[in-house]
Amino acid sequence: MMEDRVAALETDMRDVRDRLARIETRLDTFATKEDLHKELHAQTVRFITFTTTISTVLVGIVYGIARYVH
Repeated sequence: MMEDRVAALETDMRDVRDRLARIETRLDTFATKEDLHKELHAQTVRFITFTTTISTVLVGIVYGIARYVH
């Protein structure tokens, strides 16, 4: 009786170890909070750079039109 239960537990533990190994292997492919923070920061910098550049170009165009068109 007790031997059967121990044998069943040992079999279950092998299965649990195999599942845990597969889960740990998959965890290496997911992004961490640090990765997400770095990407969000980089995207924010690109957005600010883009909007500043476009705004500067538009102001220059409007200035040129106002100065030379009249």
